Amino acid sequence: MIKPAPSYEKEGRDLVRLWNSFDDFLRHHVTVQIEGTLGNDFERCETVLSHAEPAGIPITLQIQGDNGDRQDTMPPGRVRDFLDRYDNIIGLQIVEASQRTFVNQPAGPEYTMGRNARYARDIIELAGERGLFMSWQLMRDNWAAIGCSVDNEALFDAISRHAANVIPTHEMNCEFCKPIDHLSAMGLWISGATAQWGVEAQSWYWSDSGYSQPGCCFPGTLDMPGGLYAIMFLLGAAAGATVYSIEPPKDAWEGPDAWRFTDHMEPLFRRLVTERLIPMRGEMFEACPVAYHLPLCRRADEYYKILEDLDFDHAEGRLIRAMNGVYDRSRDAEFIPNDPRFGFVPILPTRTPDSVLDRFDLVLRPGDIESVEQARELISPNFPQIDRGEAWSSRAGPLICAVNTHENWYVPERTKLPVPRRPAGLRFDGFELSWEPASGDSGWHVWLLRNGRESRLTQNPIAEPSYSPADVQAGDRYAVSALTEATENIEATLHLHDLLLFSSRESRRSRWISASGIAVERPRYGESIPSTSEEVKARELRCAECSPVEDLASPVVHVNGLENEVMKAMTAWKLAIEAEDVDGTLAWYATDYRESDGRTVESVRVALRCLLWSQLSERFGSLEEEWGRVAAWRRPVVRLRTRAWEHVSSDEVVVLAQYQLWAGAGPEMEPSDMLKLPFGRCNDMRMTWRRTEAGWRLKNTDPPFLQAEDLFPYRYTYQGW
Repeated sequence: MIKPAPSYEKEGRDLVRLWNSFDDFLRHHVTVQIEGTLGNDFERCETVLSHAEPAGIPITLQIQGDNGDRQDTMPPGRVRDFLDRYDNIIGLQIVEASQRTFVNQPAGPEYTMGRNARYARDIIELAGERGLFMSWQLMRDNWAAIGCSVDNEALFDAISRHAANVIPTHEMNCEFCKPIDHLSAMGLWISGATAQWGVEAQSWYWSDSGYSQPGCCFPGTLDMPGGLYAIMFLLGAAAGATVYSIEPPKDAWEGPDAWRFTDHMEPLFRRLVTERLIPMRGEMFEACPVAYHLPLCRRADEYYKILEDLDFDHAEGRLIRAMNGVYDRSRDAEFIPNDPRFGFVPILPTRTPDSVLDRFDLVLRPGDIESVEQARELISPNFPQIDRGEAWSSRAGPLICAVNTHENWYVPERTKLPVPRRPAGLRFDGFELSWEPASGDSGWHVWLLRNGRESRLTQNPIAEPSYSPADVQAGDRYAVSALTEATENIEATLHLHDLLLFSSRESRRSRWISASGIAVERPRYGESIPSTSEEVKARELRCAECSPVEDLASPVVHVNGLENEVMKAMTAWKLAIEAEDVDGTLAWYATDYRESDGRTVESVRVALRCLLWSQLSERFGSLEEEWGRVAAWRRPVVRLRTRAWEHVSSDEVVVLAQYQLWAGAGPEMEPSDMLKLPFGRCNDMRMTWRRTEAGWRLKNTDPPFLQAEDLFPYRYTYQGW
């Protein structure tokens, strides 16, 4: 995205200056996105384009947004006008516009399309007509809906006709539905419906997930650690993604946050491209023996049966839980897989050809999976046991990588990666380099480091373990890499946001040696064994000691104090809500519980019964088939964290806490299908606990934890879908 400035003129001038600061590699591989959906955006586009075109800056024009505003879409006539006048527009972009409709209009595909689907279809046709790419960035479970909803059949036809133009992209900015979005975008590519797919790494994900400092929640910020940006890129690369986007612009352009780009995203991207580390489609078939095939869905109730297999936010997510495992949804939003054994299971669209389906050893469909345990039994024979440690790791085609599985919690994890053995015994007498060959070596490359820049001296691999460089200059250093079958194990402990990245085809560089015979290490991004600090070790120890209602911002209390007794009660209360056990939840309330407006524990019962589908399904289940969904939710998660102990006595304890409750599978269309409370106020809550004969019980929550009217904002959908 373009870097914002006080005026459009300055934005245009800054863009030219910043673009010219890129090296040839970045200018060859990068395009800059500008938005153009509202009236003032048209003026902005006009101004910026007038600067960008003479400078030869390739532009991606964003023409539709998130439907949060009725003017979220650029009229096609204006799109054509921009294209007619500015030859440097090389791509069009749609972001966040939902395609999740299940109307099934009997008049046919052309009439049952939602307005977003119709617009996307027309833009795809325009991109094909003009030879542009269409960058399409969607979050949640939109890619699955595009692949299977009867409403999207005409849209899918357009995607398939213009496979070379359309780039389905997993937009990584939402705390919900991460695996299904990733695997469904990947599945469009694997199926052959598109020729490529991509990921967009965003610090909005950190904010949306409610993360503040690492190890802490509340409030969510945009200060995402740079290592997590790199991990987002790696999750795409390990699944064959070849297009990478970045948002927000503060993390990419000059300024206090640019280190995320210069220190993490750019060096990782450079390695992926220059070393050709991204697996090709055929290599992903080898790495993915199992796939999930989506059926055609006419109504939302049919679609939600799919989500029971594929999404643990809306539903149970049986297959995803079996593949990835789930650590703690109230701690981590579970973006990074937890189990290195199973890799990726692409989610294939309804119209996947039989020739593609036949390439998988196992193709799962709705109805095949009855439980998480059974899902694991089904897929396990297709994935051999591995010994690569607890950290998530992947090997596909040329790429070998490992990352810590946590996003915001300090847990050290071991990894062990077999990688090509690097050359040893490098010697240089000022005239000839020599090294020790290993059994399995088939050739070597020689590398020069001069004035801080690496270059390869051998155009093709050499067959002898020696090389005489020409034009040796003072300060030059040399290294050797091997093309080899020989392996060595890289063993490391990965801490929060640590990663490793290697090639399976070529070894790491040897130590770099100078004419004086002094050799030094110079690892590339992702090659060095991560170190740790005493501060990180202390955080890991503290995280291991935390109860389920504490994080690193929680006050430390005495292990035998009354606070710990209350935290056990808070944990049990939280778990009862997550189990959808209304009676069990209310058992943690005192009989004389009162809220500030006089409401009693029975008001809490009413609110919980209005919230949970499990409480309403017997009475209203018959409406589900006709209406698609009913405004009630399932699988709640409660993030509850202590912040201060305001009063502690033997009879009463007052604790200031922060909380968030979310639940899924509500009405048919977002945002209402995922509920997130509190709405419209801060996350603070004062909890008063009183000791009774039965133990510690809730006397008061202020503001109230949940009231029936809190659900009102979620009983609607965006207009126009």
